[in-house]
Amino acid sequence: MIKLGLVVPRYGPDVLGGAETFARQLAGHLTPAEYDVTVLTTCARDLMAWRNEVSPGESRVERVRVLRFPVAWRHAGRDAGLYRRLTDRINRGEPVTPDEQAAWLEHSPHSPELYLHLARHGAEYDLFLFLPYLFGITLYGSAVWPEKSVICPCLHDEPYAYFTDVRLALAGARGLMYISPAEQALAEEKLGVRHPAGRLVGVGVDELVGDGQRFRQKLGLYEPFVLYSGRLDPMKNVMEMVAYFVAYRQARPERPLKLVLAGGGPLRLPDHPDIVRAGVLGLQELHDAYAAAMVLCQPSLVESFSIVLMEAWLAGTPVLVHRDCSVTRDHVLRSNGGLYFASAAEFAAALDWLFDHPDARRWMGVLGMAYVRREFNWPAVLRRFEEGVARWLA
Repeated sequence: MIKLGLVVPRYGPDVLGGAETFARQLAGHLTPAEYDVTVLTTCARDLMAWRNEVSPGESRVERVRVLRFPVAWRHAGRDAGLYRRLTDRINRGEPVTPDEQAAWLEHSPHSPELYLHLARHGAEYDLFLFLPYLFGITLYGSAVWPEKSVICPCLHDEPYAYFTDVRLALAGARGLMYISPAEQALAEEKLGVRHPAGRLVGVGVDELVGDGQRFRQKLGLYEPFVLYSGRLDPMKNVMEMVAYFVAYRQARPERPLKLVLAGGGPLRLPDHPDIVRAGVLGLQELHDAYAAAMVLCQPSLVESFSIVLMEAWLAGTPVLVHRDCSVTRDHVLRSNGGLYFASAAEFAAALDWLFDHPDARRWMGVLGMAYVRREFNWPAVLRRFEEGVARWLA
């Protein structure tokens, strides 16, 4: 039996985030007869606040053993305010010096007690899997036992990925686990991290049958609609999508169309009669929404996999993605399951085409469904994971 330590900064069914969801699903799908999985995580739930909201210590989450450790800020000499100011500057595209890069990492969320557990008990584990790359917990934690540490970076093409400390951590790990071909290409071709033990594993996606009519009845919504599912966050490029949609409705008043936003977050959105805020949906409600939508729009520029694309395709719904996100564009090109845009004019042209070609639109959804079932079913993902583990332990 392989003793696996799964290290993720936040963990649980109430934690939003693609990497965090993948970690939880992977832990649940690994066969107990072959893997003894312990999740090592913090007491935080929220991505922005990083407050210690969950009690430290041992618990069970969906039958998986979980050890939680507190996040340390002020009493550990770290400055949360400095971290957030640097993060804001980096997100705005402002240049930062090597010293500021190091300060961003030093003052990011850390858990010294988790690091101490790794140091004291690392010999008990065969392998550690850290994800995602973006936090000090991964970059510091993987340095405790680098010879046992595999990093699943969940890379985005963003400034943080190019930081020297990030590239050194990726290059120094036992192995790397990628979740999409475009993510692996980013690491190898743009970052120059050509790890000999890099493996493409992917993300498994569970199928759940949605009822589109049930969703429409619940919201009293009978016009065609574009669906967005995810965090309402500036990092997800939501405001550009909203602006393009409003411009489209002004230019095409004769075409009934709504924009349904499923999710929560800090964005202040404009009041508009054709924008519907559905809020945070339960799992079944979300799949009902996929089944009801004319198209799912994923405008984000920073994705490493984008599970919402897969879920929409499994409902037979085509997708509309941003051309400048290599990961989502690559999924569309590989599947022929959607379209992409990079301007208001292209966004409008895509919606016009989807309106005017209903049969082709439905066929795109079918092709997307076939792509997900072929590439990202759990048996295939687990087979690739097991091949990776065999390589990393060799």
